[in-house]
Amino acid sequence: MLKNAVIKPITGTFVNMMISDTGICNSGLKEWEQDFRMMDVLGIDHLFVIRTECERDGFRISAEDPRSTTWPEDENLLDMIFRLAEKHNMKLFLGGPQNITNLHLGDWKKEIDDTKRYYDRTVAKYAGYKCLQGLYVTLEALPWHFNFLDICREVLIYFRKNFPEKKTLMSPGFNALTGDMSRRYSIKEWVDIFGRYFFEPAAGMLDYCALQDGIAVPACFQGEIQDNGLSQWYQAVEELFKKCGIEMWGNIETFQRPFPGHGEPKGVFRQGDYRSLYMKLAEASPLVKRLITYDFFTCMSPNTEWGSSRRLLARYMEMIGKDPSAIDEIYN
Repeated sequence: MLKNAVIKPITGTFVNMMISDTGICNSGLKEWEQDFRMMDVLGIDHLFVIRTECERDGFRISAEDPRSTTWPEDENLLDMIFRLAEKHNMKLFLGGPQNITNLHLGDWKKEIDDTKRYYDRTVAKYAGYKCLQGLYVTLEALPWHFNFLDICREVLIYFRKNFPEKKTLMSPGFNALTGDMSRRYSIKEWVDIFGRYFFEPAAGMLDYCALQDGIAVPACFQGEIQDNGLSQWYQAVEELFKKCGIEMWGNIETFQRPFPGHGEPKGVFRQGDYRSLYMKLAEASPLVKRLITYDFFTCMSPNTEWGSSRRLLARYMEMIGKDPSAIDEIYN
């Protein structure tokens, strides 16, 4: 490892209980409890529920489905997440619904109304949990034609007005909110366009923004590390966020985006290469307040679908100076 690199540890993770792009775990209570114990060892004390309802093939699926658990302790997975977050003294940010039909029909105002009704109900349901510290804007990563900027802005206004005690978080991408838009925008253009159309109008409503790095390959040529431009993105966006009163975090992706032409299925995101993880940690650490990841449960947990997640976790622990033997102690 590079001796002069300052590595800031990851202290938060998303949890995704429905969409399987980064793998299906089929975890039971034992496996969930193992993961929370491991997060205690790692110092992960922030949990971000990325979404709790969404639409697939015209049907709605929910983290509150009563078929979600086969154990008596919890009625559903969302109940379990709240219970374990409370037990482990975590700060939980609650994400909301995503209704594809509304968006495809161009009815983005109905999407906002549905989102408001959802939070009215769900925040009230879990209001007794001290761990519920913030709210997460689920609808942050939509194409332009879905009016995503309008949706996100209206949701943030609603959050601030109705739940002023809760912190707010978004996690869009550096290169865009959908896909790799580095081909469309330079750093200067991104800061100008998203600054004028969203972040500046959102000043005072958005507390934290964790940018998805979206860059998977560490650049090196004949043994010499090359500049991949990631630091310039952080520096430019940091200036914008300071002007808007937004605390900049980094969303260090622990999955790898599929490489076209290499036989990898489109839309399937396996855990990333530990060299890429180290590169991204080193680039972001000096420039952000906090590092979070998408996501520990499906990309770093030994319980996940992909076989090298356990080894990615071990390499990460070596990076931050922790003994990987804790993995064997917790996961038998």
